[in-house]
Amino acid sequence: MSVFSWGANSHGQLGLGIESELCMAPEVVRLPFNPNTIKEIKGGGGHVMVLNIYGQVYTCGWNNRGQLGLNLEDFHNSEFTYIPQELFDSSTTTVTKIACGWDISGAITSTGKLYVWGANNYQQLGLCLKGFNSIRRPLQLQLPRDEIVKDVSFGLRHCSVLTEDNNIYIFGRLRLSEPHPHGIRASLMVYNKTDIIKIQTDFPIGSVISGQNHCLLLTEDRKRIIGLGDNKFGQANQFDFADEVKEVKAGWTHNAVLSVKKEVFLWGRNTYGQIGVDTLQEVFRIPTKLALPKEVVPTEIHLGSEHGLLLTQNGEVMTWGWNEHGNCGNGNVNNVFTPEVIELPTRCRVAGTGAGFCYVVCESTSPSPTTSPTTPT
Repeated sequence: MSVFSWGANSHGQLGLGIESELCMAPEVVRLPFNPNTIKEIKGGGGHVMVLNIYGQVYTCGWNNRGQLGLNLEDFHNSEFTYIPQELFDSSTTTVTKIACGWDISGAITSTGKLYVWGANNYQQLGLCLKGFNSIRRPLQLQLPRDEIVKDVSFGLRHCSVLTEDNNIYIFGRLRLSEPHPHGIRASLMVYNKTDIIKIQTDFPIGSVISGQNHCLLLTEDRKRIIGLGDNKFGQANQFDFADEVKEVKAGWTHNAVLSVKKEVFLWGRNTYGQIGVDTLQEVFRIPTKLALPKEVVPTEIHLGSEHGLLLTQNGEVMTWGWNEHGNCGNGNVNNVFTPEVIELPTRCRVAGTGAGFCYVVCESTSPSPTTSPTTPT
């Protein structure tokens, strides 16, 4: 296996061991661990996190607010570094889910605990601002009544947490418009000496997904999406889907779903072609089906701030949308209005995106460059 990345690299977030303005085509990433163990890749504004099958987390890139979780004073780190598991409660604690926002990071452990780190200037870590402008190492965020965390997502200046008790807590800055959608009740409460929003619903929620200034709730039956927050481009509208939704992703101001029937729908802002349709229409307020060749069967959908990435059943990678920093990996910086296949040496099986960059894990007969021969245990 080999890992490839492309796009913005001004903070070393591509893991290439260097910092550069951009990388317009896929390049091999330097890794201190076996790429075959990668389970999940998540990107923020200028940093990236990788979770492996052993529940271990690696980070690289921008660190101006401590979003790498390494307690480093350096503002950039262009190579992947391991976050010691001891920082997540104990050396035997494993991480089951990771999440990135613009300059914030988080992880849910196997015990249902939530750890957060990075920027807190808008109290998005759920802590009183005084003395906590940023947190540079994982810190457990305790919820009211020590509720078990089910899901977490981050936007530009907010954090959304879903608990096993079907409560949703929003920390930081996310303005909810009124009236609230039917079946949604929102209230303001004070916790850890800061104001947070508590949302309760008349139906079970399966996951939370955050965009720049909006948040999506996917119901547990995976057929309804409820949007909250900024709705200038229709990104916070409500929809019922005939088929179950396999994945929901949010960009800054647009969203995407992948259905169990392997169909992709997008809606929201389209200024840079991020909806994937060849038209100058700037806003799509209802889900619009992504037109793909019949032979293309999507298996994963990922959104950057204003671009998209699709992983197909045969291991191909397709990208579209904003391309100013080479985010689409096609060798130029022109925006891409319909999905295009990216040239990669072999089939790919895992992918992830950040605000202006992409990562993929591909099959390969040659090993990735490494900085360490072993994986921490």
